[in-house]
Order: sequence, then C-alpha cells, then structure tokens
Amino acid sequence: MLSLRRFLSFSSILTLFALLALSGASAVHAQSSTTWTPSGWISSGTVYDLTGNSNLTQGQALLAGHSYNMTVQINVPNTSTSTKNFSVSLNSRVVPAPGKSVVWVVHNPTYPGYDQATFTGGSKTVTFNYVQGVVRLSAYFEVPTNFTEPVAKYTSASGNGTIQLHLPQNNVIFIAVVPFASTGTGSFAVSVQDQTIQTYLNDYSTASNLVPTGKISSNYGTLVNSIITIAQDLNNLGLSDNGTALLNTLVPTAFPVPPNTSLQTDLLVGLAAAVVVVILLAVLVVRGRGKSGYSTGIINDVQKDLAVLEVTAAKYDKAMADKLKSLRDKLSESS
Repeated sequence: MLSLRRFLSFSSILTLFALLALSGASAVHAQSSTTWTPSGWISSGTVYDLTGNSNLTQGQALLAGHSYNMTVQINVPNTSTSTKNFSVSLNSRVVPAPGKSVVWVVHNPTYPGYDQATFTGGSKTVTFNYVQGVVRLSAYFEVPTNFTEPVAKYTSASGNGTIQLHLPQNNVIFIAVVPFASTGTGSFAVSVQDQTIQTYLNDYSTASNLVPTGKISSNYGTLVNSIITIAQDLNNLGLSDNGTALLNTLVPTAFPVPPNTSLQTDLLVGLAAAVVVVILLAVLVVRGRGKSGYSTGIINDVQKDLAVLEVTAAKYDKAMADKLKSLRDKLSESS
C-alpha cells in the first residue's frame, strides 16, 4: 500500500475541506453551458481572440485577461419617425484593447443610419440614426483578469479574511442595442472563464477518463470517483485551483496492483466514503454551530466508522492507520 500513500494525503484533503467550510459560499455554478446568445436586432456574432491569435468556435467562452474583436450584425427592422437614434453599447466592465486606437469599427459605412461625422468610435457607446437596414460593426476590447474573481469573505478564528474565488460568468451581455428613450431591442451574450477554471476543466476531463480507459483499475473506481466528486464540489464553490490540486493526485502509476482480498477492497471503499462524509461534515460543523447536538451526534458516528477503518488499515499499512487516527482526532477537536 506504499503507492496508495503517495496520492491519498489526508493533510492536503483536510486543508481542502477547511477552505470549503471557511469560505461560507454556496454551490454557485456547475459545468455550465457557454453558448453565445444573439437576440433581437442582433442576428449573429463572431469572436476573434486577439491575444491568442485565433477564432473562437461557436459557444466558446472568453478568457479573462485576453483581448478580443467581437463582430455583430444588427438588423434594424424599420425606420422610426418618432425615435431618431439608437445606441450600441459595450459591457461597462471591459476596457479598450491594448494597441487599438478605437473601440468600434463599422464594416459597411454605406448603412444609411451611419453618420461618420457624429460616430465616436473611441467610446464604449456609439449612436446610429434609426433607419431600416443592416449594419455590421466590431468592438475591440480586453476582458479584465479579475472578471471571474469575486472576493468571498469568511470569519476565521482571528477575524475576517478573504479568499480568492474563480467563478465562470455565464451569458454576460457584451453588446447591447437600445433605441433612444426606449428599452433594449437586442444583445449579444458570451460566457467568460479564466485560465484557472480552464485548467481545472481540462484536468477534470482527463481524470474522468482514467478508470473508463483502464489507466486506473476499476477496482479503485469508488475511490477515484469520490476524489473527482470532491474536486467538483471545490470547483463549484469557486476553488478551481484546489480542485485541480486534488485531481492531480490521481496519478495512474501511483496506484498499486489491485487488491485481491475483499477485506482490502472494503477498506478502500470505506476510506473513500469516509473522506466524502468528513468533508461534508466540515461544512456542517462550521456553518451550523447552533445545531451543536446534531453536529456532535454525526461526529461521533463518523469517529466510530474511522475507528473501525483504523483497525482494518493497520493490517496493511500502519501509516494509513495513523492518518485515520489523526483525522479522528481532528474531528474530536471540532466537536
């Protein structure tokens, strides 16, 4: 069982569930869709990554810290006699793209509602005359690096603290069309991720295929899936970097030859279940101090389960048994 120790470090797992509990956050996102959503007058859109020098595929999320050229087509359905103008605005959180002297460029200046004399391409909002026709224009902007990083506050033993979260922003309206003195008539929405989130998603995809592809024996399926589930919970709380760290413990070469006895298999299954229960318990204990009787009862039950696992583990790996005892002692401190 020496190889098993290399990837199942209870000290790191304890650190991870401590972050989970202290953050005080709720599960705010899953592996959400990143579709592009044109609506109303905006019939279509394309996105070019200026930083990565590549066209984004349909529905691909923008990356915080990158600059983009977003091109949309606006179909003005009629000419208004009561409303003279309509505006096209860029999301207020973005900034002009580095090295670009303008924010907006009109691709078909023959559109009858375009007036070059009054068009201010260097501002986030441009105005057109409300005239029937089609106008194609591009916006050049940069998505700030902190676009996906709200700050969560929690209360620790020493007082207030902060923890950095990485939360994908889904269906963000980047371009909006609004006639003068009216409500919006069209928009183009795109999702935003950051490199930390994308790294997690790539590693999650790899980890999810380790057992199905045979890179890790199916004998360890329960344990592997439990670790992946915990990583997903961390990511869903915005702790994508911690989720990635946990997924990176799933190294195929670190797994020993599959156990041959049912006793060893039961140990692995019980150990995986204990890890999941303890992490959920940590959140319960920190958030539900007022339900001390209920929490204490659960702690006692888990401690009993861990004690049984200690006895079983000691037959195969004393170091693992010691770690289980350490974990049981930690629970005693929490209660």
